[in-house]
Amino acid sequence: MYLLSIVPEDLELVIPGNVGFFEWLIVISFLLHIIFVNITVGSSALAVVQEVRGIKTRNRLYDEMASQLAHHTSVLKSIAVVLGVAPLLLISVIYTQYFYPSTILIGKAWLSLLILLIVAFLLLYVYKFTWDRWTHVYYKRIHVLVGAIGSLLLLFVPLIFIVNVVSMLYPDMWEGSKGFFHALTYYPQVWQRYAHFILASFALAGFYVYFWNARLSRKAEKGEEEPSELHGLGKKLGLKVLIVSTALQFFTGFWLLLQFEPEIRLLYMGEDLLLTTLLVGSILLTIVLLVFLFLLMKHSTKRYFILSVATFVVVLGAMGWMRHELRENYLKPYIDEHPRTVNVQEKLEE
Repeated sequence: MYLLSIVPEDLELVIPGNVGFFEWLIVISFLLHIIFVNITVGSSALAVVQEVRGIKTRNRLYDEMASQLAHHTSVLKSIAVVLGVAPLLLISVIYTQYFYPSTILIGKAWLSLLILLIVAFLLLYVYKFTWDRWTHVYYKRIHVLVGAIGSLLLLFVPLIFIVNVVSMLYPDMWEGSKGFFHALTYYPQVWQRYAHFILASFALAGFYVYFWNARLSRKAEKGEEEPSELHGLGKKLGLKVLIVSTALQFFTGFWLLLQFEPEIRLLYMGEDLLLTTLLVGSILLTIVLLVFLFLLMKHSTKRYFILSVATFVVVLGAMGWMRHELRENYLKPYIDEHPRTVNVQEKLEE
């Protein structure tokens, strides 16, 4: 393969554990992290949309929905950040020769992550804590602007991560890379992955909004909470956003599949039993999930909710493992040429 020598040799320091175990761990830890990232990003955007909707329609209920979303965003983003530590450490250990060079190539953008996140979080805190103060028409517009800027920053940050993980799959293209903004159109898959991520963010945010308001609704039925129209709006909004976003994932998923290298794409289309099974299974289960969600919309019962959650978890697991296998298949020729530094016993087991 062209320019295999551009990949640096692995560190002499032995990987501190079994690589296979670390691979399972990186998939699980990444899925836990990305769930909260998706909900945070999706909720922040939905909050701004609902607030604007409330201003236009002069319906206080939409404003209350936006306030609920903004308050949850500020909590969930902290969980997302904490859960991001494990996958970041694991990817830097398992894929040192690829992750570090791809990070250096977009060094300025990578270093700006701290500033972008700090500014975004501060703006979203202002957005949350000024809700009941900035109620005048003039201040309300400023309030929307603050929330919109914070949300847009959160929507931008994933692009940096996506460029990084896509770049590490194409060592033969590193020589022509000219920084982050050039990479946005230089590498394949970037915008397809971003579209996939954004739809997943709205889908998970919708799922969370439904779950939270269904929980409050049940409490109200038991007399533990005050009944509110907000609960009904939250359940309806959550399911609509979830169903539409999930349905659109069929198009973004197919678009992403077309961007894979032909030899990689064929693995998902019959040449590799595991990958083909995972792809077909995830498509069929997503259709089943949509059916359960439609039933949940018509009959808001615990049964359909549990079935929806169970199906969603299986689909999420399949997608997470496919993502890992994709990375492994792209890097296999380079790993064969420049092996990881593992202990002797592990080499003998292989």
